[in-house]
Parts: sequence; structure tokens; C-alpha cells
Amino acid sequence: MTGRVIHTGQVVIDLTLRIEAIPEPGGDVFADEAGMAVGGGFNVLAAARRLDVTTLYAGPLGEGPFAETVRQALEEIGVAHVGPVVTGDQGYCVAMTDARAERTFVSTRGAETRGPVDAFDNLEVLGDDVIYLSGYSLADAASAAALERLVGRLARSRTGCRSLFDVSPMVGSVSLSALESIGALEPIWSLNEREAVLLATRLGVAVEPGDHAGTCTALSSRLGTVLVRAGEQGSWFADGGAAAHTPSIPVTPVDTNGAGDAHSGVLAAALAHGTDLATALRWANVAGALTTTRFGPATCPSGAQIRALA
Repeated sequence: MTGRVIHTGQVVIDLTLRIEAIPEPGGDVFADEAGMAVGGGFNVLAAARRLDVTTLYAGPLGEGPFAETVRQALEEIGVAHVGPVVTGDQGYCVAMTDARAERTFVSTRGAETRGPVDAFDNLEVLGDDVIYLSGYSLADAASAAALERLVGRLARSRTGCRSLFDVSPMVGSVSLSALESIGALEPIWSLNEREAVLLATRLGVAVEPGDHAGTCTALSSRLGTVLVRAGEQGSWFADGGAAAHTPSIPVTPVDTNGAGDAHSGVLAAALAHGTDLATALRWANVAGALTTTRFGPATCPSGAQIRALA
């Protein structure tokens, strides 16, 4: 039986800008290109759907033009919304990508951060499902309380479901106790190389910058199952022992926006489908790499393209 991917995070609107370089304070530049798209958690949902796995969005949706745009986008990719409807419109994120393909974000807080504390109380989770958890959920008191309540319920019920915790850039600012509370669900802790070093520093774990294998191993000794993503260098995975390396594929990146989301969505979908871990990690690396060759935040390749290059 194939499980489902259940996303508990936030979907927002992305306002995307391509610029030569981020201006200095007080500066003013024109964007070479601009666009608006549904983003945030939507990128993960869209990537999961590329593997034809049933995918649900359990986060909050508001009531307004941005929220309606989100609803239409979810319907177009075949994702059902099973979360709460709250007051106010959806928030948005200004995503700026420079000539080096590096991205910078400025975000607002909208309806996606206003879910009630019991937002997930009626969420049905089955043993074959994969629950996607986002570190962004810990940035707001209401979202954090709802997520910690869900984690506690699932940990007590022992459904057997798997969980993927995308720690996100919030790793440097949210409370350490909130981060560690997610450990009750024994998730896969997924971090990029910068986030991994930040978390290690906060936990007092000694690591060497650039030593991704050592960082992954050290974090795993403290947290359990850890995945460190390092772009073109591939990823490292550890489950209490020494980290194992999964290579990526060579590409020429033009836009790194959404690469981590594609990695997470494909990994979650592959695991929900019952794919073995080694293959799931290869697929995720390929998905993340190919996404950087296309402009836009939700540009995950098809399942067939991923399998052909994995």
C-alpha cells in the first residue's frame, strides 16, 4: 500500500525578482525579470505530486485574493486542503535571485501563521504516510503550538508513520527547545550545509566547516536520523552511525530558488511510495539539481526525468 505525503507547513505567495545584485542599504535597482507564483510549502507539494503520490495540505488557508490563488493552484496539481480556514489573507515572500544564482528572501506573516492550536487535532495519519514538518512553523507562537501538539499526539499514538523535518533557515532564530521538541517524532532532520553548522553550534556539537560528513555524523549522534544537503556535492545521511554520501549530478545552475523544496518533496513522496532509502535519496538529489537549471520556485522535474538520471 502506498502512503500519502501530508504537509503541515505554510503556503504563501512568492513575488520573484531576478536582479544583478542585491542593492546596498538605500540603493535602488530594477529587476531584469519579475513574477508572482504560489510558493513556500507549495513547492514541496508540487514536487511530491511529480511522483504521483497522494498529497495533502494540512496547513491554514485564509480568505482573500492571495488565498484564493493558493486554492486554485492546489486544485490544479491535485492536492486537497484538509487544514483550517482562518481570517485574513495569505502572506507573501519577495524572493530575489542574483546573477550568481543565490537567493535572498523578505517575507510577511499572513493567514498561514494563524492556525488555531487544535489545527491538526482531527488530522488522520496512517502508518504508511510521510508527515512533512517545517521549521518555519516554529517561528510563530500559534503555529508552533499546533505543530508541537500534533507531534505529541503522533508520538504517543505510535502510528508508525515517517516524518521529514525540513529545519529551514529558522534554525538560527527559533528557540532550541522548540526545535528539540520535534525530536519526539524521531524525524529525518533535513538541513542544508549552512543550517547544519548553525544547529551544531547551538547544540554545542563541535564540527569543522566544510566537513559535511563529519557534521552529519556529529548531529546524528545527538539527534538521530540526519540528512545534510550540500548542493552539487550531494548529500550525507546518518542514522546514529557514520554518514553515508549520496552524490548529485553535474548541472549549470541558473536559479537555486526551490531546490531544497524539490529535494524534500521528492524524498517524502519516494518514501511514502515505499521506495528504499538509498534510491529515494538519489531521486531527491537529482530533483534538487535539475530544479536549479530552470527559473522559478516550483520547477521540479517529472518522475520520469528524475528516474532517468538517478
